[in-house]
Amino acid sequence: MHTIPIIIPHYRHPERLERCRQHLLAQENVAVDIFVRDNNEDNILFTAAINEGLSRYCYTPGIDYVLILNQDAYLDPGVLKTLSDFMDANPGCGVASPLHVNADRCTVSWGGATRAFPFGGHRADPLENYTAPFKTHWANGACMLIRTETVREAGLFDKNMRFICSDADFSFTARLRGWHIHVVPGPLCEHHLDASGESTDDRLTLIKLQDALYFGQKWVDGGLYRQIAWEGQILGDLEVQKEMQARKQEIAFLQQRLAAQTQAHN
Repeated sequence: MHTIPIIIPHYRHPERLERCRQHLLAQENVAVDIFVRDNNEDNILFTAAINEGLSRYCYTPGIDYVLILNQDAYLDPGVLKTLSDFMDANPGCGVASPLHVNADRCTVSWGGATRAFPFGGHRADPLENYTAPFKTHWANGACMLIRTETVREAGLFDKNMRFICSDADFSFTARLRGWHIHVVPGPLCEHHLDASGESTDDRLTLIKLQDALYFGQKWVDGGLYRQIAWEGQILGDLEVQKEMQARKQEIAFLQQRLAAQTQAHN
């Protein structure tokens, strides 16, 4: 039986945390080790809190998986067993998430990822459409089971995205290293998007916008490359496209030549 550490960033709303904890204690055939990072005195936000937990557990022998969980995400009793069984049977899966539903437990709030930029898009088909596990582009940080080996290979969450986007960023980084991200239907995670996203705080809104901008510079427009590379500042979009097209043509030419050589030898 697996022992699975649970990493929960906690900020205000102690009643949500307690409800979350009770659902964890009711998990079937899995032992849990609940790590609550209390952000009430020094709010280090989501990503830094998650990284504290990952650093604590992902380099500990005998720990195969860790769960990242929002304090307002409430798991059915079989979620951890279902996810860990799936990952046991699929060693190429680096991250697995359950279906997320609203309080009515009928409306899907996250059933896999659509767009990642500028803000994450959530697949939200009718619940009956989800009948088998499937790959997705990124996992929802409200509830994601991560293989510790994946963290040791891909690294911690990118601290430059302090509140949002770091879950998609970690998923992309893991996928570039050959890991798969899966949605695993079955027992549900009840999670209301309005509870996690509620804020009229201009400071937090600013942080979210900065996170989205950083994510775009990192993955979409090459902005970070231009900042850190010697030739970065002189690169233009047309020049980059020209160089990429040239590499594609060279690859196609060599593939054709190698195919011709193989055919000649046969």
